[in-house]
Parts: sequence; structure tokens; C-alpha cells
Amino acid sequence: TLEIANMEVHHHPHVESLPAGHAEKKRFKEYFLEFLMIFLAVSLGFLAENLREDRANHGKEKHYIESIVADLETDTANITLSIHMQNLLLNKMDEVLKIPVENLDDLAMQDTLYQSLVPFYASSWIFVQNNSTVTQLKNAGGFNVFTNQKAVDSISAVYYYYDSWIKINADLYMKSYEKTADIATQLIRLPESIFSFDDTTHIPIPLNNKIVIQHNIILFEQLYSNIRFQKGEL
Repeated sequence: TLEIANMEVHHHPHVESLPAGHAEKKRFKEYFLEFLMIFLAVSLGFLAENLREDRANHGKEKHYIESIVADLETDTANITLSIHMQNLLLNKMDEVLKIPVENLDDLAMQDTLYQSLVPFYASSWIFVQNNSTVTQLKNAGGFNVFTNQKAVDSISAVYYYYDSWIKINADLYMKSYEKTADIATQLIRLPESIFSFDDTTHIPIPLNNKIVIQHNIILFEQLYSNIRFQKGEL
């Protein structure tokens, strides 16, 4: 009994040994899960950044479109006014061209010439487009935020038409206007080239006063020819 009591009893834990392949497979699963978590985190971050950028671009696109619409509304009003004023100038040109050059020694005819010539001598009227938004878009690369390519093409077409045709025609008209004014000042005693169409008073006409400073038939014919050319350009 003493021997049994003095016996040391050792309890050894049962260790289950895993095959090497099974252990490697377990570690692979852990690595894969870690990789998957990192991949998902990066992907979600990327998607969130893209969503934020898309929202920001959509806001810019809306702002630019609203600005272009406002510019076009201003242009529409300016075009309407320009057409009205240009028609007035064309009517005055027609009135001048109806006066026979050989009758310009008559003071009454000189009064009529003066009344009709002064408006388009003293003022030129051309349409100038409001292109502030498009200029900003071109300089800042803002067209990249547009998602509707058809809209971009339409906008580009409108402003290209203005830059390529309207401006060219306006430049030709202004050259004709300057030449008309130059010839007219050699023939007629004219006022300052400042004339307000907002003024409701009549143009001061020197009735029965001689306003033709030289009755040069050839130069008057040149003036009339240039007025016809200016009229055609307008």
C-alpha cells in the first residue's frame, strides 16, 4: 500500500497531431480571409471615392449648364435688340441711297441726307456673344465633367458658328463702317460720332444750312457705293 501511495502518477495531455498538409491548408484560409478583407476594404474605398467624384462632377455639370443657359438667354435678348437696331440702320441707309447725288446742292436735300446719314455714321451695331462660361470651360477643361456628348457637340457647334461666321461678318461690316465714316467726313460737316438711340429727342438738323463742304460727285459716288457695301455686310 505504501508503495502504491508513493507512486507518482503522471497524466499526459492528449495531443492530436495534424498532418502537415492540413496545417498549411488552415494557414492558407486565414491568409485568404485577410486578403479578402483588405481587398474589400480597398474596393469599397475606391467605389466611395468614385461616387464622391461623380457627385462632384454632376454638381459642376449642372452649374455649367445653368450658366450656359443664362448666357444664351442674355444672347437671345441681345440678338433681338441687335436685329431691331440694325433694321433701323438699314432703313436709314436706304433713305440716303434714294437721294440723287446730283441733287445734293439743294439745301433741303442736304437736310435729308444729314438726318438719314447721322444715325449709321454715329453708331455701329453688332452682336457680341456672351461666351464667359464656354471660355471658362475651355480653360479649365470643364467639358470633361459632361456626361451627355450630344449636349457638348451642340454647345460647341453654336459657339463655333459665332467664332467662325458671325465674328468674320462683323469684322467686315466694321471695316465698311469705318470707310463710310472716313469718306463722309471729307464731304459733310458731321457731328461727334456719339449717338444715343435711347435719347427720345430728334437729331439736331441744321435746317437750311449748308452741310456739304465739297460737292465732289466722284467722292459722293464712292460714299454711296460704300454705303451699299456696308448695307450688304450688315
